[in-house]
Amino acid sequence: MSYTNNPTSFIAGTGISITPGNGVGAEEVTISALGSQTLAVRIATATPVAVTNTDDVVSVQVSPASAVAVNLPAGVSGRVFNIKDGLGNASILDPITITPAAGTIDGAATAVINVPFGSLTLVYDGVQWLLI
Repeated sequence: MSYTNNPTSFIAGTGISITPGNGVGAEEVTISALGSQTLAVRIATATPVAVTNTDDVVSVQVSPASAVAVNLPAGVSGRVFNIKDGLGNASILDPITITPAAGTIDGAATAVINVPFGSLTLVYDGVQWLLI
């Protein structure tokens, strides 16, 4: 989207629509985008798992069942990672433990997946990782 010299006018890019199309009497503007988002999914089969900034979803598929360490990279504000027990092996005895390179996860040193097929979604807020 770009802004022109007219404060009541927006120009939409490809696949983007703006409603209303002009600013006359408009107090609210809705911007919509067409298309879909593609996520990078990685299957991790060995521990420790090093999450990289090219990952969006990491499916932990370590066999046989064992405790798995997942290490997050340094946080970048707004970055989201989804960590999933892809085989259903996570348990209290064989947890998936997620540890950030620095900082905390909701104030704690780690986060744990300890239920079969469990998952956690984490977003970095510029200070710490938040579970969402």
